Amino acid sequence: MQILLTGATGFLGQAIAAALKEHGHQVRAIVRRESRHLAALGIQQQHGQITAFEDVCAAADGCEAIVHAAGCSDALASIEQLHDANVRSTECMLGACELVGVPRLLLTSCANVVIGQADLENADERQPYPAQWGSAYAHTKALAEQRVLAANSTNLATCVLRPHLLWGAGESRLLPGLLDLARRGKLRWFGEPERKIDPCHIDNAAHAHALALGKLEPGATIAGKAYFISQGEPMTIEAFLNALLRAGGFPPEQRRMNSLTARAMAAAARPDGDGTPPMLTTYLLDLFSHASWFNLTAAKRDLGYAPKLSTAEGMSRLFTALTRVRMQTRAP
Repeated sequence: MQILLTGATGFLGQAIAAALKEHGHQVRAIVRRESRHLAALGIQQQHGQITAFEDVCAAADGCEAIVHAAGCSDALASIEQLHDANVRSTECMLGACELVGVPRLLLTSCANVVIGQADLENADERQPYPAQWGSAYAHTKALAEQRVLAANSTNLATCVLRPHLLWGAGESRLLPGLLDLARRGKLRWFGEPERKIDPCHIDNAAHAHALALGKLEPGATIAGKAYFISQGEPMTIEAFLNALLRAGGFPPEQRRMNSLTARAMAAAARPDGDGTPPMLTTYLLDLFSHASWFNLTAAKRDLGYAPKLSTAEGMSRLFTALTRVRMQTRAP
């Protein structure tokens, strides 16, 4: 199958590209600048913007499916930036499907779309959207998936995947800041220590995308539906974060801070001088203060999904990758 992939140079997009190639698909990526990594995978690259309708139509011409994995998750981005990257780009994909006749659209969303201020434990796809989203990111992703699910028809099969809290080697949103705080001795936990989450390893998220494409046809069981994707191994928030610390070569952290102090620090957080987002934001504070783990029955039944990589295996691979980086950094 000829597939147009957006976000192919990102953390998840690169993994999806590799998974699609592994399943025998031909992949075309719409990119702002050429990537040597994608070239090495044998992926055709076409220059363009995901919010430019003409660019998307040109890239989608001749494709049998679009996998829309691009988007913006920067907690400090403006609402306009988030809307453009997450909603307007999705509208471009839907328009291109209609104009050039692409019969399948698979959207990468996130579990955050259903996360509000309440704990979610063993929640399934019947979980409604919250009355109020905790971030503009979650809100715009929810708007995007609503548009995609509503567009499902006899001519266009649509599906939405909701991987939760992606992690693995190369993740740049949480892990670098976490390890930097540990390195400087400034890391403290906050919130309720026993609440559980179920983050998704990057390889499992990519695998789910390849599985979904294999099932997606007009009138298929998965058409017009959304699915949660994760490890299927709920663990406490602190157990997960301490596992990341161990993978980075640090001992588990035991020290804690008052939740009010954490919230004040998050509210005052600003990017570093080089533009690097702060480690602690109100978005991450809310995310790691509530239980959020999901029932995978629907994904297992309809997609044939089962995690390729257990959490223990994923942490072992992460430890190996981070150890290699440390050794290269210390080399003369």
